[in-house]
Amino acid sequence: MRRYIQMLTSTWDLNYLTSLVSGISKRLQNEDISLHIFNAYDEIYEKDYYEQDRSIFSLPHADNYIGMIAAFNSVDSTHILADQVAGFKKKNKPVVSIDQHAPDAPFFGLDNYKSMYSLVEHMLTVHGCRTFNYVGGPETNEENQLRYRAFTDCLLAHGLKPDPGRVGHYRFVVEDGHIAYNEFKSRNVHLPDAVICANDGMAYGYCLAAAKDGFHAPKDFRITGFDNIEQAQYYLPSITSINRSWEQLGYDAADGLMKMLAGGEDLSGDHFTQGFIRINESCGCNEGKRSLSTDYLGLLNKLSYERQTTQKLYDLRKQLLSSPNIHNLRQSLQNSCEVLNIQEYAVCLSENFYKDEYGNVAERFTGKMRAYMPGSLTDIETSVTLLPPAYEEKKDIYIFSALHFGPETFGYCVMPFDQELVSSGAHRSLMDSLALALINIKQHMFLDMMNDKLRSLYVQDTLTGLYNRFGFRDLSASFFEENNGCIFVVYADLDNLKTINDNYGHSHGDRAIIALADALKDTFRDEDIKIRMGGDEFIVIGSYLGNWMLDRYCRNIEQYLIRYSKENDFPVTIQASVAYVSNDNPESSINIEALVHEADQRMYEIKEQHHKDKKSRT
Repeated sequence: MRRYIQMLTSTWDLNYLTSLVSGISKRLQNEDISLHIFNAYDEIYEKDYYEQDRSIFSLPHADNYIGMIAAFNSVDSTHILADQVAGFKKKNKPVVSIDQHAPDAPFFGLDNYKSMYSLVEHMLTVHGCRTFNYVGGPETNEENQLRYRAFTDCLLAHGLKPDPGRVGHYRFVVEDGHIAYNEFKSRNVHLPDAVICANDGMAYGYCLAAAKDGFHAPKDFRITGFDNIEQAQYYLPSITSINRSWEQLGYDAADGLMKMLAGGEDLSGDHFTQGFIRINESCGCNEGKRSLSTDYLGLLNKLSYERQTTQKLYDLRKQLLSSPNIHNLRQSLQNSCEVLNIQEYAVCLSENFYKDEYGNVAERFTGKMRAYMPGSLTDIETSVTLLPPAYEEKKDIYIFSALHFGPETFGYCVMPFDQELVSSGAHRSLMDSLALALINIKQHMFLDMMNDKLRSLYVQDTLTGLYNRFGFRDLSASFFEENNGCIFVVYADLDNLKTINDNYGHSHGDRAIIALADALKDTFRDEDIKIRMGGDEFIVIGSYLGNWMLDRYCRNIEQYLIRYSKENDFPVTIQASVAYVSNDNPESSINIEALVHEADQRMYEIKEQHHKDKKSRT
């Protein structure tokens, strides 16, 4: 029986995610285990977006998984990590945490302290640097705290006292490097021997800001980063950094989890994967050794690939937005797969998506979800499985993402993990495009529902709930055509309504009108069209019935009104004049207007007879 491991990820770097998954998959390749990745894309500037994206973490049921790998290496994920791990461990199931410590869970990650210490020591011993600036991440971030402590400890070990005026803590983004440079510049300390940055992005931002003043690394100052992200190799100068060995980290974490599942050794505590210094130009070691022509060709290839990807994503969005109809969603998904040249994927929508409320966030993922795929449409019980049947028998790695827009989460997307799709950013763009397509569909559904409600108000009589004269106009001709003219028309009119209004008040008159409407509802079939033409006049149109049945219906109406009058203590017995006509000849030249007119005339004759009978009795 196949077993499943869930991996919760808060992605700040695309290569970080793909490298971890590559390492994990290598460890699991000989195991009958599938990996389910529940991924949220971290967004520093759009906090609301990230809050909605990480709603995906509430989707998996712990009972369906044998273990958890938690990789929450992002600025705002500390409390999320603790909550998710605590909930899973209540089930007495093993958890390993990557890059951030979680209560009672083995930690797997880079030794941030040791790595940063070695980097600072390199600047001290190899380059003889004596004055240092530190550009850090958030002060509450675990990794930044370790890197800053290593920075200060290394300086103290070499007889240097850190200068608080040369330290700043920011958010780990490129713009923070600009801010740090300008803040140091305002203190006239912007050109030290070395600038130690807590990541590559801030190092690059510092270099860009300095270049505006005509200062460049490593000539005017030396600078280092951390993480060794791909872009850092293309910077000019390329950034000396710490390679974190992400793929090995993923392998080590998965291996630790497998040992826990096997009941092996106690893995509590910290387990470090070895990183190393990536020597580049910014510290001065490799100055002049870079092949710009090779880099140029690499960049050209990268830009060409990115242009192709951009065009694909543009075509993708057009495909998904071209048909704002839920019934065409599967075809849109098929078209999008062809654009991206990927396997099929599933869009699983909550039951709330189909309701006529708008902006409902009460329950993001309902117990039953409807899974749309190019070749199938099925319902999923989320407490049992999150995969549509097409995926159930496959051993694969799947990535799950929340589909949301504004405050509303519509459901989730699940697809086989595609490294190229994720690393290129196309997966994230696909999720955004799907969200736009779904909000487009939802808005059209909502407008259709509102139009239906407005139309029902337009064609509905408010007193009786029957169709009104406008309903007769909209429905009668088409009903006549659908039945090839073989229909009946019943015309009914209350007797003595004016007398009831004058003697007992209009409220009793309204009750009499409602009674006749209820008699028609009780007597005729649901598919028959029941109309209040106005005042005390009513019409019923239905597919052809023999006269014997229509005679019976007329008697039923009379009996209903008598019974109603008695049971509701009505001051008089409610009566109505009811007549009918019918046509059973599809070749007849008669039309709906002529049938209604004929029924009206017959009803009028019956009403006249009722008046004569009443006079004769008096």
